Amino acid sequence: MKANLSAKLSELKDAVPGSSCHGDESAVITGIHYDSRKVNPGDLFVAVPGTRQDGAKFVPMAVEKGAAAVLAQKPVPGLPTLVAAPVRMAMGIIAGRLAGRPDLEMDPVAVTGTNGKTTVSYLIESVFKAAGLRPGVLGTINYRAGDEELPANTTTPESVDIFETLNWMKGKGADRVIMEVSSHALDQMRVSGLNIRKAVFTNLSREHLDYHSDLEDYFQAKKKLFCEVLSGKWREKAEEETPLAVVNLDDEHGIRLKEELEEEVRVIGYAVNNAAADIRARDVTTAMEGCRFVLHAKDLEVEVSSSLVGEHNVENILAAAALALGCGVSAHIVQKGVEALRKVPGRLEPVDNPYELTVLVDYAHTPDALEHAVMACANLARGRLITVFGCGGDRDTGKRPEMGKMAVSGSHLSVVTSDNPRTEDPRTIIEQIMAGINELGSKEMAPEELEKCGAMEKKNGSPGAFTVIPDRSMAIRAAIKAASPGDIVLIAGKGHEDYQILGTEKIHFDDREKARQFMEERSR
Repeated sequence: MKANLSAKLSELKDAVPGSSCHGDESAVITGIHYDSRKVNPGDLFVAVPGTRQDGAKFVPMAVEKGAAAVLAQKPVPGLPTLVAAPVRMAMGIIAGRLAGRPDLEMDPVAVTGTNGKTTVSYLIESVFKAAGLRPGVLGTINYRAGDEELPANTTTPESVDIFETLNWMKGKGADRVIMEVSSHALDQMRVSGLNIRKAVFTNLSREHLDYHSDLEDYFQAKKKLFCEVLSGKWREKAEEETPLAVVNLDDEHGIRLKEELEEEVRVIGYAVNNAAADIRARDVTTAMEGCRFVLHAKDLEVEVSSSLVGEHNVENILAAAALALGCGVSAHIVQKGVEALRKVPGRLEPVDNPYELTVLVDYAHTPDALEHAVMACANLARGRLITVFGCGGDRDTGKRPEMGKMAVSGSHLSVVTSDNPRTEDPRTIIEQIMAGINELGSKEMAPEELEKCGAMEKKNGSPGAFTVIPDRSMAIRAAIKAASPGDIVLIAGKGHEDYQILGTEKIHFDDREKARQFMEERSR
């Protein structure tokens, strides 16, 4: 669903602070695009400056396809040009104008952080539905509204695509939108133009250091959501309301963020362990059936029960509850919405089976996320914890030894394998994982020994054993064959993904499907 609005180039100039027109200001713009291959007659082509390729290179192709004008950093000779900087901020503002500003009606909620974004988004969605709202969600797993879903090619798309997706959501009846916002998106101003006045910070730990120069640079990218987007610096001015920031005060970066926020922002802090938080959990219990706790705030206490597994999900529930309560949703509705969410795809997702085996699939692909997943499973296992994991290729190499340490420290047995190796040699990735494991002096087992390891003991504080099986399918098979009733098999790294990237080829591969296949094979 598109708004199909139009505007003269001069009118778009007036909407973008500091911009200027060159050439025919009366050129009528009927659409906007940053990909020259998708330009339609009457579009404004955005020449986005990039690190690999400059969009200005594709202006001739855009003009050939009917572009009426160009948005760029400098005038394009012979063409109507809107000059603005940063170009991406201007692109978002103009995209919103041409889309009819669906964001003004949908009151976007933005969720950012290293881990937990997807789960918090699912929880807020469930609570909003319990409150009688009709939320759409734009996130890592998919973009969804009503009963329909679109594939998510990236967690947070470009601003042009966001506004187009919001109009699609409106057409499906959505009256709210919940967005996962990545650090890449914030660094590249992909949420410019959006009237975001409510945001959640979950946590921050090592991730994307192949993109960001260091952890401080990563934090500063996340901080932009709260110190620039909420304050309206990235959009046209709209009817103002006090911005709301929901911040995890169990996280050191959350504490710092709260301290650095402007006084004009209303902050709600949540925590399991920090007594200074506005919203806390007490009397926490966790089991394979889920978690229970008492949600405590200044003027209320409510018992919360959830089927989500692991204490880290208590934090995620508190984040969603704090956001909802901050929006005026009652505690009773929060309780109802949390309890209604049965699972989140690929987040400690149980693989149903009749064989008395417990197999959980999780998206954990950072050291912190893997540590939380391993700890949760280790605390719940009646027997052993067997963890299958790897690390993605063409990404931050520094986290690989850390993830090796996290896995063997908390698991009885770790099976090191491939994730999405992409264009890297899987053996190189595994060697870097092994550098961390070897520091702990963990015992290596041959793959054929796994079925004979029986009730392998692991003393508190000592690392578990490990084996290396580069083929992910065979690694899952070996872990399941080695498991006994009471054990937990944790398959980490890919979660909801139904593909594996080998070189530049994407093949079908679903950890859940493989687990079911090998459990059936084992039962024969």
